[in-house]
Amino acid sequence: MKERVLILGAGYAGAVIANTLAREFRRKIAKDELEITVLDRNDMGVNQGGFTLLPFGLYTPEDLVRPRKESLSPRIQSRFGDQGEVTDIDLNRQQVTTKSGTKYSYDHLVIAMGARPDASGVQGLEDDLNTFYTSMDDALEVGELIRNFKGGRIVVSVSRMPIPCPGAPVKFSFLLESYLRDIRNIRDDVQLTLLWPMEPIGPPEFNKLVTGRLEEKGIEDIRQFQLGKVDAANKMVESTDGRQENYDLLITVPPHKPQQAVLDSGLTDEKGWIAADKTTLQYRGPVGDKDNVYVVGDNGPADIMKTGIGAHYQAQVVSHNLINTINGSNIKSKYKGETGCPIITDMASDAHAGRAYIATWSYNNPPQSFDTTQLGWYLYRMYYYLHWDMSIKALM
Repeated sequence: MKERVLILGAGYAGAVIANTLAREFRRKIAKDELEITVLDRNDMGVNQGGFTLLPFGLYTPEDLVRPRKESLSPRIQSRFGDQGEVTDIDLNRQQVTTKSGTKYSYDHLVIAMGARPDASGVQGLEDDLNTFYTSMDDALEVGELIRNFKGGRIVVSVSRMPIPCPGAPVKFSFLLESYLRDIRNIRDDVQLTLLWPMEPIGPPEFNKLVTGRLEEKGIEDIRQFQLGKVDAANKMVESTDGRQENYDLLITVPPHKPQQAVLDSGLTDEKGWIAADKTTLQYRGPVGDKDNVYVVGDNGPADIMKTGIGAHYQAQVVSHNLINTINGSNIKSKYKGETGCPIITDMASDAHAGRAYIATWSYNNPPQSFDTTQLGWYLYRMYYYLHWDMSIKALM
């Protein structure tokens, strides 16, 4: 009897798992003993990590987009559009329904559907939403706004946690400071403010470095500022505890939540995300414990940091465990919280060298003291060109 692996989402984590399994089980697939199916509503893959750098011209839209058929093994059954847009996930019946009405049964399920922005979650935000988090077009529009900004106060606001790639707004703030200082030469005419919804920015050593650099570069940072309201007419933001800040240009990271099908299927916990065991990544939510269902990437538990590096390690763990299960082994690899965040403190220009560092850590091993370097800048820039042909194909 043919064994069926169904993967919901063809983003980074879903694609890595699918490609790993397709390579490992190429003989089973050829013998029609195993079927791997990937569902996604979009047939174009987008490297969202590059949105942070797009407003500054460090990448082009073409660098960040590729047809998903080019990134997925031909051994994989890929369904896009209405056939791939998930509308219902029934974990008890082991069945997934798509917009076309097609139903897919499975033996093993991977939920890797990502997160989506929800600007409606903050009163008034949709009236003045400038963000590099939602699409390439929106990121390019932010680039246009900062190229034409004449002076005044720019506020970068992170509405609340969790969000995908929580270090990106800090990177953006440092890139913006470099851009205004070295490219546009108007830094003295601009007040930069970062509104952060928590007290620390990452683990202790990460927070230490970022806090020091924000001070050095004259970027005001206001902590524990959860965005509660935007008054676009008066150019004012208000925190959930009533504090107010004025702005001339507001750049916001909106709240995020899982895809609608996940919510409609009743898979989320009281925190609004899909509950899973923090080490096995198996589903542990209101539908019950489901050992044949794995949750990876940005739609996962609120207390697992949502980063690309984390998705990479989660995809490796789930791939290994599915390989073992399909081969009849009960051995389980464990996800130990491996994650990380590339941090940029300086953008390369004629005036200054670029500086970056890829900080990594896990549940029980916080990052050690570090600093950004010129080499880190080049390594980080290089990665985005390796993404499509190596990383997402599970070759690194």
